[in-house]
Amino acid sequence: MNKTFFIFFTSIFITHFTNQCVAQNNPKMIASFNNNVVKNGDTLNFDINLADSFKSIKTASVHLWIEEITTGRKWHYKYPLLNGNLNASLKIDSTLKPGNYAFNFMMQRNFFRIKGKLKNPEKKDNMVNYILLSKDKDIVSGLLPLDIDKSFISECMLFQDSAHIFFSRPSHKGAEMQIEFINDLDSSYKVEDSITNFITIKNEIDSSTIQNPIPTNYQFSKTDNLYKTIMPAVIVNSKSKKILDDYQKENVSGMFSGVDGTVIDGLTSDEIANANNLLNFLTFKVPGLSIKTSDEGTEELVWRKRRTDIFINEIRAEPELLQDIIPAEIAMIKIYGPGIPVAFGSAEGGTIAIYMKHGIYLKKNKPTNNFYINGYTGLNATWK
Repeated sequence: MNKTFFIFFTSIFITHFTNQCVAQNNPKMIASFNNNVVKNGDTLNFDINLADSFKSIKTASVHLWIEEITTGRKWHYKYPLLNGNLNASLKIDSTLKPGNYAFNFMMQRNFFRIKGKLKNPEKKDNMVNYILLSKDKDIVSGLLPLDIDKSFISECMLFQDSAHIFFSRPSHKGAEMQIEFINDLDSSYKVEDSITNFITIKNEIDSSTIQNPIPTNYQFSKTDNLYKTIMPAVIVNSKSKKILDDYQKENVSGMFSGVDGTVIDGLTSDEIANANNLLNFLTFKVPGLSIKTSDEGTEELVWRKRRTDIFINEIRAEPELLQDIIPAEIAMIKIYGPGIPVAFGSAEGGTIAIYMKHGIYLKKNKPTNNFYINGYTGLNATWK
């Protein structure tokens, strides 16, 4: 499927905004909030607009860094700025402490694109194939031409939350591709403009909380490690079961976690990594599973003469994608026999769920052809 990939976001109509932003000279961005004093459970709406003289900027990205003023704790969100406007909201989670917070908006002219370079080109390489898997969205695939230096870049793309992208040669022949992937949104970026607003989460029991303070000479530090995670750290220890349990808690959800399946561990065992062919490995490991050539000439898995469903990171995928997966980069495989429903419309031929390594589970600076990438924050998210 080769098509433009865009998610349509429904705009939020916001009225009665107050504006308590740090003054700037000739600002490009104008920020407004529906309220600067909130309590846990409230929804904070904000509206970012470009000044009239900068309306020609059609696409950009807005990074929101929230900083708890007393502790320096930070939260990071990123949003698409389309046609000079952003309307979004954050629900205030019950776990957030009462206090004063700085909302630092930073505009980046870049927008998400598939961008990188082929590190091990072969003579005939002039295109690179990609497949983008994102939960609850259609699979997106396409071909990108390679420049003289074997670099490639796509048009702007817009997707929410996270996705996994796989690269391959169009013919699926030749050595495994080694890709240098560049995500401008998750690397150091040039700030075109910034603006800061201050809000208070009030304590409904203690009314002494100072509301709407604007600290003297407040400045958001750009020298911090801005890309550190705000999620609780996962401690990986020597116990293999603990590592696998941690991974499953983070990555297995819905029916995939609600029913029992056979698990093949790729985090602490080299069994999957040593496989020369993933299809052959699966048929060897799973009694009753076999390979069948489809009418289109591609190989697929069948179980009890029924096609087996394939999921990559809980996203339904076509069997030919298994050709592009490097076995050493698989964290875990879960196998569900025929008759066990784990997703809508699956069961008759069983289900194979493949989970890829990412984050702390993936070896750094290792040549690879697949990447876990973060997209934009949903326009109706929860701050916690």
